[in-house]
Amino acid sequence: MNRFLLATSLFYCVLFGSPCFAEATKYEAESAVLEKGAMAETSGDASNGGYVKLNNGSITFSVSVEKKGIHTLTIHYQNNYGGSKINNINVNGVQVGSPTFEIAATFTDVETTAALNAGTNEVSITSSWGWIDVDYIAISEYTPEPFVISDSPVTANATESAKKLYNFLKENFGKKTISGIMTGDINTSADILSQEDVKAVYTAGGHYPALIGFDFLFATGPKASESWYQEYTNKTISLAEELWKKGGIPAFTWHWKDPSDQVDAFYVQGSGDPYTTFDFTKAFIPGTTEWDSESDTYKQMTEDLDHIASLFLQLQEADIAAIFRPIHESGGSWFWWSTHTGEEFAALYRLIYDRIVNKNGVKNLIWVFNPQDATFTSWDPGANYYDVLSVDIYNDTNNHVSNFSAFSSLKSKFGATKILALTENGPIPDVNNMYEDGATWSWWMPWYQTWNGGFISKTANSVWTSNLNDDRIITLDEMSGWESASDMKDNTQTDDFTVYPSLLTEELHIFCSKKAIISITDAFGRLISSSISEGGQTDINCSKWNSGIYFVHIINDGHTICLKVMK
Repeated sequence: MNRFLLATSLFYCVLFGSPCFAEATKYEAESAVLEKGAMAETSGDASNGGYVKLNNGSITFSVSVEKKGIHTLTIHYQNNYGGSKINNINVNGVQVGSPTFEIAATFTDVETTAALNAGTNEVSITSSWGWIDVDYIAISEYTPEPFVISDSPVTANATESAKKLYNFLKENFGKKTISGIMTGDINTSADILSQEDVKAVYTAGGHYPALIGFDFLFATGPKASESWYQEYTNKTISLAEELWKKGGIPAFTWHWKDPSDQVDAFYVQGSGDPYTTFDFTKAFIPGTTEWDSESDTYKQMTEDLDHIASLFLQLQEADIAAIFRPIHESGGSWFWWSTHTGEEFAALYRLIYDRIVNKNGVKNLIWVFNPQDATFTSWDPGANYYDVLSVDIYNDTNNHVSNFSAFSSLKSKFGATKILALTENGPIPDVNNMYEDGATWSWWMPWYQTWNGGFISKTANSVWTSNLNDDRIITLDEMSGWESASDMKDNTQTDDFTVYPSLLTEELHIFCSKKAIISITDAFGRLISSSISEGGQTDINCSKWNSGIYFVHIINDGHTICLKVMK
């Protein structure tokens, strides 16, 4: 959205899918503190006749607000420097966002959000890629719109395991955040909890993560048939199976190497060495984004896709579900799949989905669309092709901001209809910051510690410990196991029984239309309460229960249903 009015009330209602904004206050760039080469210039096209060339410098504004909280930050800028530019936003000395400034021949707006303190704050635009012109910034109050998320995954006829996983993600989204870690080095002779990256999280914080990431990095490419590459890939499948049996969540990324098998690489020239020049658009019928199924390029890609599908089918046959994030960081110019237009990328994403799901029958996946940031709306493959919308953010060491700017931008630009996740990160966002700001990511997943990554070390052990012991962060020991959830309903109501509220405070109410045995267990299977209902309403005091997930088991006529509630 690129419009706002100064000194005027501006309201975009939830009906139109945008946040509501109150009166905005404008701060001229030429009146700010300019450092490290930022230069004031004059122009009749700029507000008040002046603007600032950021160059490789910084612009620092002194901003005053009445109330502490999230505010909308609008930056009025132009970019005539060839290509989009990413620059950093700092608030009171802490980086809180890195919006993308698209090419703009005339002054236009980019919006982000920031948490401000009551009183005076320092808001800085600092160079990352530099080279934009800033006219002014404007600050206004921010009011979020509610999420409206589908009750079912996008995959038609999804497996029961996929439905359970999706329901778990949906039910916890906004209430709790799932802890995760990415694996790099894989020990083919060790179990899941003995993998170095997983152990490193336990060492740092005293709990194992509930979600563990794996990579099909070595599953395709010119060396994929070599024994070590196959051992690595096969081990990730067996580790995913083991993790699922422990109640955890496997999440797969795929650094897709050159499908033509000409070079063992996924980076493009200038981003890595070796690099590939593979051009997937050669598989299009010229002048369209329709696929030429007889082209060599199409056949090369679909051969790889069929192989990836076969790996997921192994999990499906074992009744295991997983998260899948294909062709990630879309719009980032470092991977071969992002070297063309958003429309062409979207066609490639849809091909991946259609080939894996509809051609090969893979129905056990939760699909993730992962743009570089919220400005890449034209790269969206369509809401029917993914369940989760995500972003990757690497803040500086020990910077544990919530990343609310990215959270709110994804929500406003793409609509509040998808689960939002932080699918790669450096330091973890501190749980207190997330829940104070309202940036309640479904999960976070630091990149690996092995392979000289060191990303677990970018969060201090004290922060790991406080977060992994917080009731709002889900760790592996809190996962009840997928088998115990086999009869779990997607809601807390059936024709004969009603359980409410689903988010507990003081009392749990259970209405039974006929006689039933009621028992309640916690996430570890420990009995919390048991009673017999002769029919009607049963009220159970839960004020002294610990925070966590609880299961209400109702037995009637030899049949048992299980409903989940949270406190």
